[in-house]
Amino acid sequence: MSKVRSTGSAAASSRRGAPTRESVEAWIPLALKRLSLSLWRIQLSEDLSDQDAWADIEAHTQAYTATLRLSPDFWKQDREKQRAILTHELLHLATQPYDRMVQNLEEPLGKVAWSVLEPQIEDASERVVDYFAQLLAEHMPPLE
Repeated sequence: MSKVRSTGSAAASSRRGAPTRESVEAWIPLALKRLSLSLWRIQLSEDLSDQDAWADIEAHTQAYTATLRLSPDFWKQDREKQRAILTHELLHLATQPYDRMVQNLEEPLGKVAWSVLEPQIEDASERVVDYFAQLLAEHMPPLE
């Protein structure tokens, strides 16, 4: 992920305590509203995200609910990076219908075609989500 431009002063950010699980839980509904994703209900999981990711989100296939997992490394990032990471994960909810449609192609395409296509689709999807997360993160509510 590329660097996100900071909208607050570093001095002000360092005076506040580090964000907590509770502050992330309070931030999520505000962020969902800002992203026009207010229908979604997000549960912050006790389970940790994969070691290769700061966070991941898993959307329910037929309901506006999702589970967000954060890794221990997420908490080591500065506030602006955390806000960008969370924005990125929430934006996956906007692309969820497309992602499900693509996943439904796995069986009809067959294993060989899917093994070639799936990594390319996954990479393209992540790049698009990350692009918009970088644009929008600085306009999201501050993470307290």
